[in-house]
Amino acid sequence: MSETEKDRQKKVLELLDASGRRLHGLLYRLTLSEDMAGDLMQELFIRLSQSRGFDKAQNPFTYARRAAINLAFEKRKKSKVKLHGLDEDCLPEEQGASALRCMVQKEEMAQVLEVLPRLNRLAREVIVMHYIEQASYEEIGRRLGKKPQHIRSVSAKALARLRKLLSGTNHQPDSQE
Repeated sequence: MSETEKDRQKKVLELLDASGRRLHGLLYRLTLSEDMAGDLMQELFIRLSQSRGFDKAQNPFTYARRAAINLAFEKRKKSKVKLHGLDEDCLPEEQGASALRCMVQKEEMAQVLEVLPRLNRLAREVIVMHYIEQASYEEIGRRLGKKPQHIRSVSAKALARLRKLLSGTNHQPDSQE
């Protein structure tokens, strides 16, 4: 094993230690499956440990987050993930009515995740960062090197596009940005 590969593996392990839970949570929210999120985490870290691009990344977490998002959408596209019932986290012990609401929310999220890859790269990243990772527009702007006002605009347009896609009125993918 070369010195570069050893350095890369050390960097990947440090990333896993520092940000593994955040990346796993992101993968879970994108796949809606604990098992799939675990599998994708393993695949993500294998890919990162073999990636020369990871060596050159200015921010390893940002590189890994983007790779995780791409990996989740690749997996969803290949397997056409379907939900099969409720997870334990959807079964509140005291409120039976909330279980139905949680199931509906998961189904709605599955529908959104199904059409999200049809947005351009920037719009997809903004939606994932803001609505799934719960990042502010200011934080997203800082991460992407854009002004918060631009991020708000991209988000609003992306939401409008998602509404059209979910209502079935537009079947053309957006141009890549």
